[in-house]
Amino acid sequence: MNIINSQIFTNNLYQNTINSPIFFNGVGIHSGKAVNMTLLPADDDFGIVFKRTDLDVNNYIKVIPENIDCSKYCSRLKNEHGVCVVTVEHLLSALHSFDINNILIEINSPELPAMDGSSYEFTKKFIDIGLQIQKKPKKVLKILKKVSIRDGARSIKVLPSSHLSFSIKINFSNNLIGKDEYIYNHNTQNFIEEICFARTFCLSKDVVKLRAAGFGLGGNLNNAIVVDDNRILNETGLRCNKEFVKHKILDCIGDFYMSGLPLLGSIHAVQPGHELNNKLIQKIFKNKNNYEIIEPNSYHMPITHQDNMLNNVNVA
Repeated sequence: MNIINSQIFTNNLYQNTINSPIFFNGVGIHSGKAVNMTLLPADDDFGIVFKRTDLDVNNYIKVIPENIDCSKYCSRLKNEHGVCVVTVEHLLSALHSFDINNILIEINSPELPAMDGSSYEFTKKFIDIGLQIQKKPKKVLKILKKVSIRDGARSIKVLPSSHLSFSIKINFSNNLIGKDEYIYNHNTQNFIEEICFARTFCLSKDVVKLRAAGFGLGGNLNNAIVVDDNRILNETGLRCNKEFVKHKILDCIGDFYMSGLPLLGSIHAVQPGHELNNKLIQKIFKNKNNYEIIEPNSYHMPITHQDNMLNNVNVA
């Protein structure tokens, strides 16, 4: 059953994969190197797996908590042989939002393509290609008790909940970005209409520092919002109100799929970032009293109307 193209979202309790292969190419936002990436359908219980096609051995990296390798400027996975794949958060955000449980991601570089700096292009392809409902029940990570991390003024916590939600606050010294907050209840429809097109951003004064540290070498105005004092350098400006804080939510959605499981929990964060998000996931799994992995009988991501939602989303 093609649940995307038919625009029918039911209370699906089963695993999903994509209907057919999807190809992407672009440039890594940090490495600056050209990259080709192909997403392939996978069998039940396969999980989400990256395959580094530029390597001949030890080149499979599964999305599981044990493979999280904390990193400040992007999310990073590393297998037991030290082979990495980085900047996975925007693709994982779309996979999490469409409840895609099984997929093989072939990539000829350590870093994913930046695309437009958001999850929009991944989202559009998933709608175009459609999903395949599989035979086995899906598994979900259900939070049982509060788990939190604090780093100075920055903090993040997850609480038990019957659904996935985010309450995110940002506080930047730059006046244009400034203080902001957004409360978001997660499902596929809301992701498409509110979050998927929100782009990554940086301050122009930080670009030289980032590049000196080996980051942002492929960043440009086509894949990031660049803020210079009180103006946005991108000619098209922002895509939506609250795009900065919405991108932080997009990153959180992706980072919390680094467990490889859809999440049931309520996330509250002040100034979240990849490293903080990753540490919280690792802390969750350090104590089995924090969570349980269930095959739910009522877990679903409802969509209530039958229009192609991306037709109603304007992006630059």
